[in-house]
Amino acid sequence: MRNPLPHIMPSPFLLLCFAMSPFCAAQEAAIDYADARWRDAWLRHPVLGDASFDSFVHAPGNPICRGAAPYEWPVNGFLFEDPVSRDWFVYVGEYCKGYAMVPEAPSRCVVYRSRDKGSTWERLGPIFPDASHHVFDGETAALDHYPDVSVVYADDRYHLCFDFSTKNTTWEKAANPGPESNSGVGYAWADRPEGPFHPTAKPLATTRDQVPLLGKYKRLYASTLIRRADDWLVLTLTDSGPYFGWALVGMTSANPEGPYTEPKLLLHPECDKYHPPLLEFFPAFVVEGTIYAPATSVALNRNYQAMFTVPVERAMDPDAWELSQAGGLWHAEPVEHEAFGIWGQTFSGMIAGDNFDFHVMFPSRDSQGMGTINIASRPWEKPYRERGFVVSGHEGPSLVLVPFGGTVETLKAQLDLHGTTTLMWDFNGPLGANAARSNASVHPKALTRYSGLRLTEEEWALVSVDEKAVESVLASGHATPSGAKIRVERAQGECVITIDGSVVWRGAQPKLPGHMGVLMAAHSHALVHQFEVSGKPERSPLSYLYTDALLGAAQRMDDWEVSQSTTWRFGEGVISRAPETRAKWNFQGTDVHLWCPKGPEYGAAEVFLDGVSKGLVDCHASTQLASSPVLKLHAGAAGPHALAILPKGAAFPLDSIDVLNLAPAE
Repeated sequence: MRNPLPHIMPSPFLLLCFAMSPFCAAQEAAIDYADARWRDAWLRHPVLGDASFDSFVHAPGNPICRGAAPYEWPVNGFLFEDPVSRDWFVYVGEYCKGYAMVPEAPSRCVVYRSRDKGSTWERLGPIFPDASHHVFDGETAALDHYPDVSVVYADDRYHLCFDFSTKNTTWEKAANPGPESNSGVGYAWADRPEGPFHPTAKPLATTRDQVPLLGKYKRLYASTLIRRADDWLVLTLTDSGPYFGWALVGMTSANPEGPYTEPKLLLHPECDKYHPPLLEFFPAFVVEGTIYAPATSVALNRNYQAMFTVPVERAMDPDAWELSQAGGLWHAEPVEHEAFGIWGQTFSGMIAGDNFDFHVMFPSRDSQGMGTINIASRPWEKPYRERGFVVSGHEGPSLVLVPFGGTVETLKAQLDLHGTTTLMWDFNGPLGANAARSNASVHPKALTRYSGLRLTEEEWALVSVDEKAVESVLASGHATPSGAKIRVERAQGECVITIDGSVVWRGAQPKLPGHMGVLMAAHSHALVHQFEVSGKPERSPLSYLYTDALLGAAQRMDDWEVSQSTTWRFGEGVISRAPETRAKWNFQGTDVHLWCPKGPEYGAAEVFLDGVSKGLVDCHASTQLASSPVLKLHAGAAGPHALAILPKGAAFPLDSIDVLNLAPAE
C-alpha cells in the first residue's frame, strides 16, 4: 500500500532534542530548519499557523471559476475522474456571500468538466435542474439548498451523496429545525457524471431526526460516499453550534440509497487522544484500500490542514482512525486568486494518470473576497520538496516556531517574501488563540516577549517586544531583503546584522533564552530557502493559554467565567461554572506542567494524560494564591499528547500549561 503521509512520529524532533540538549556533550549545533529532514521539528497549530514543505504545484490556469453575484462564494468542491470517459469533473458548491440563505438564490452544486486533464474547463450547469420540485417524504417544504456533494461510479451508475436544506431553512433554526424545514444528507443517481441526477424519495439522514451526539452534535451536512466490499459508507460532517466543535460521523447501508445505520461518532475533539481543534472534515478520498480524510482549520488564518487515515473496511471503528499528519500538508501561493489561502472546506483529492499523480481541487477567495476554485498536483509518493517551506498570513497573522529552547548565537536565513515577515528569537510569549470559537486568531499575548528582524520588501528593522506588547526599534534601514541572504550574529553582547554580505548594523543587544520562529503579518507570504540556527540550547518551555484547552474540548463559553487579575499567570483565565465542563490541551512534548491559582472558591479536577487518570488536582486554599505549577507530568515520548481536565463539581480555575520538549539525561 502506498502511503506518503507518515504518522506524526517525532523522530526528527527527538534527534534534534538529543543533539541540542544541554545534557549532551555537544553544546552547540547548527541546523538548517529549511531542510525537509527537519520538517517535523516545526510547531504547527490550527490557529497560530503552519510551515509547510509540501510539493504541490498550483495549476497555471487557476482559477477554473470565480464567484460573481449572487453566488459570490464558490468555496467547496469535489474532484472526480470519470472511469468511463477519463474526463475530469469538479462539482462546485456555489454559495451566496456569507453563506447567506437567499430564497432567490439557494446554494447549489454546479458541474465543471475538463476533457484535457485539467488544462481547460467548461461549465455544464446544476446537478438538479428541477430541485425546487422535489419534496422528500415526510417534509412539507421542497428541496432548496444542495451545495456539497461527492460522487462514486459503481454498477454502471453514478452515485451522488449531497447535503441539503429545504425551503424555510434559516441559520437560526438550522441545528434544530421544526416541522416547516429540515436539512441533512441525501442520495441521487445519474447515468452520466454531469447528470442530471435524480434524488430519491427519502433522504439518508436528517438533522431533525438526529439525536445530539455527546449532547451537542446534531446538524448533518457535507458528506462523502464510499463503496466498500459488502456495503456503502457515508462519512458526514456535523457541528455543535455554540460549542465550536466539529465531528465526523459514519453510517453504512447494504444499498447506496439506504436505509443507513444511525450516525456513529468517529472523530471529534472530545476524544482522549491528540486531536487538533477547529477542524472540518470534507471531502474524503480513497487510495488503495485506505480512506484519507483531510480536515481544514476554521480559524481566521485557514491554511492549516490535517490528514486522518483509516483502512476502508475498518472505517466504522473509531479506534482504527489515525492522525497521519497534523499540518504541513498545504501551502498558499502569493497570487491574487489565493488571497485567503484555503478557504471553505479543504482540498478534494484523487489519483489519476499512469504516474500515480495526486491531483486536488482547492477552494480559496480572491483579493475582492470572491470565491475561487483551483487545481494543484504533485507526485503521490513525493509529498515534500527537498528544502524550503512556505509560511503565510491571510486574514490574520501567522506564528510558527521551532522548539529551539536556548540562546541563539547565529541565524542564517534566505527567503522570498511578500508583505511583512519577522525572524524571531528569544521568544517567550504564551501560545494560543484569542478566543474559543471559529475565526479565532493569534492571541495578542502570543505576539509579545521576543526580539527579531522585521523584513518587508523595502526595509528591515531590528525590534524587541516586551511582555506588555510595547515594541522598541533598535535599528532600521532601507534595503531589499526579499531573496537576500540574511545573517544575524550575537556574541559577547553584540549583535551584527548582515544582508547580502554587507554589515548593515552592529550594536548591543541582550541575549535571552527562548525559542526561534517566523511571524507573518496578515496578507503576507514567505518562501523560506534557509533557516539555519546555531546556539546554546537550554531546557526552555513553551506555554499555552487556557483558550487552547477550551477549543481542544469544544467548550461553550457560557459555561466558563472569564477572570482578569494578577492572580493569573498571564493576567487572564477562566473558571468553570457549569456541571460536566471539560478542558483539553493538545501538545507535543515530553513533559507538561499544569498552572492554576488557588483560593477559597475553587475546587478540584481530575487530570487525564492521553486518557489515563493522573489523579485529582485540588485548587482549594484558605487564601488566594497566585498561579503556580500544581501538577508536573512526564509524558514519555515527545508526542503527540492530550492533557484533559475534568472539574469535579465546584468551580475550577483554568490557567495555562508549560510544555517541555527536551528530555533530561538519566
